[in-house]
Amino acid sequence: MKTHRVQSGMAVVETMVAILVFSFGILGIVGLLAASMKHSAEAKYRTVASNLAGQLAGEMWVADKSALATAFESPDGDQYAAWRDKVRAALPGAADNAPTVAIDDSVATITVRWQAPGEAAHSHVLVARIGEGI
Repeated sequence: MKTHRVQSGMAVVETMVAILVFSFGILGIVGLLAASMKHSAEAKYRTVASNLAGQLAGEMWVADKSALATAFESPDGDQYAAWRDKVRAALPGAADNAPTVAIDDSVATITVRWQAPGEAAHSHVLVARIGEGI
């Protein structure tokens, strides 16, 4: 009597399924890595923007309070222009989105904007008390 082998070729099918499952796992890991790199870059830009805004606020705290508006708020001010150039060099898309400084009485509002390629625009706003009665 002849016996038929029903399971011939099952090892190949099992191997193919295992490879398929493994491939989906690898694709998932690659996707997580890409998302992680994107979020890491976003965090870096937020940190740089925060540090640059804090640096300008610190310069305002030690500057002559009577000349704050001309030195920091005006686009032609020496200290603002130097700081703006640092922002443009450090953040992507900052050349198209100029940072702004507004001084109202003893409160300065510093806004830093940037836009990484292929992403939406971002901004960081720092409001700091820089003196009494400017």
